[in-house]
Amino acid sequence: MMSTALLFACQSGGGSAETREDSAEGGIVAAQVGDPTPPAKVTIAPADNRVNVPLDAAVKATVSGGTLSKIAVTAANGAKVKGTLSDRKTAWSSNVALAADSVYQVEVTALNAEGEPTEVIQTFSTLKPAKELGTDIMPLEGSSVGVAMPITLKFDEPVANRAAVEKRLEVQTSKPVEGSWHWFSDEEVRYRPKSYWPAHTKVTVKAHMRGVRADNGAWGVTDKVRRFSITNSVITKVNLADHHARVYIDGKLRRTIPVTGGKPGWRTRDGIKVILEKRENILFRNEAIGAAEHYRLLSRWGLRVTWSGEFLHTASWSTGSQGSANVSHGCVGMNSADSGWLWGVSHVGDPVEVHSPEGDAMEPSNGFGDWNFSWKDYKAGSALAPQPVKAATGSKQEKAGR
Repeated sequence: MMSTALLFACQSGGGSAETREDSAEGGIVAAQVGDPTPPAKVTIAPADNRVNVPLDAAVKATVSGGTLSKIAVTAANGAKVKGTLSDRKTAWSSNVALAADSVYQVEVTALNAEGEPTEVIQTFSTLKPAKELGTDIMPLEGSSVGVAMPITLKFDEPVANRAAVEKRLEVQTSKPVEGSWHWFSDEEVRYRPKSYWPAHTKVTVKAHMRGVRADNGAWGVTDKVRRFSITNSVITKVNLADHHARVYIDGKLRRTIPVTGGKPGWRTRDGIKVILEKRENILFRNEAIGAAEHYRLLSRWGLRVTWSGEFLHTASWSTGSQGSANVSHGCVGMNSADSGWLWGVSHVGDPVEVHSPEGDAMEPSNGFGDWNFSWKDYKAGSALAPQPVKAATGSKQEKAGR
């Protein structure tokens, strides 16, 4: 009697491929049990061993067929690079700038659906900038300044990429302030509030310059922080039409001072100025303007308001004209008692609002002329300000304007 062989095909619960063999009259039958789960695939940028990586490049790791379980980006000095992991844990991207002229190691571990790891290690190196973007911030650390003092950043290399740099500037205040940056040149940007600073505000300026591309081969490599505070409010309003200065402290009129301003040919500039420095025992002289006009005069108290030489100062030689006529060479003069009092209550950064009907306008960079811009025009000086939309050639708007 002939025997019969029974053949069975079984499937295990695992993901591995298995076979079962039975003999049937010497024959072999192979049964497929399952396909293996493929490993997770990891992609890293920058590519392995890449050199001269830009400092603003993002380090990225992505995975297909799995999730990221570990990622570490480490500089040669041991500093770790921070980043953000996606909600599905399939992508990671750095969110800080890279250090210049540095070697980085990227270590990534990803897990497939079965929890089996894929480990990848790569390295890359960053560029060494041809030029470093140096940054100087005013006011100085820990200083106390008046309510009109703008924040000033000066760069030692021209900034062609203004928007990228401005995005890295941060102003924090202890009281609500609406403010804007305004570029005065490729080497200088300033910040002022819409109105004068609230008295007794604490201000922190952060310039996150590391890794910012200024262009022309210059990169920022160092972050900087400055902290300063605002004093009480002292506002001096000079009216050269009625020859008096009125001093308001914390909103209240504290003193009215008889003054003299610039005479014809030497008119005091018109506009809002900011006290740049407080000086004592100043020798004023100008011996290059002809014998009829040259002078050498010693003043006890002086408050400088323009780089070109305008002061509010003691003018004992013109007390007979103070309160009634303008006889100076451009400065605002007053008697010793009033100038000493004003010097004592004033701060660097206080505003001096000058009404000089026949004088030239205060120049934006002859000191701090920031407050002579309308708020709209000041904001327009930001590299991040919305740009006006130009009408297309031949449009109705263009034709209407002809």
